[in-house]
Amino acid sequence: MNNRSKEQKLVDICFELVLTITAKEHIKIFSKKSNEEKAEWVAKQLKGCGFSTHLVGASWGMLEK
Repeated sequence: MNNRSKEQKLVDICFELVLTITAKEHIKIFSKKSNEEKAEWVAKQLKGCGFSTHLVGASWGMLEK
């Protein structure tokens, strides 16, 4: 499992993020956050997994090279 492609890692992260924010113990917290706060949280999670992002125009997060 350590030899996963970067694309597979991003897919796995997407599923983990959705499952986290929709879990009963977290849904109340996330429903009170603004879109900007949610985007900041997602960016922090991605950065922690090795995928740094930044805001560009209408895109919430562009991968940094």
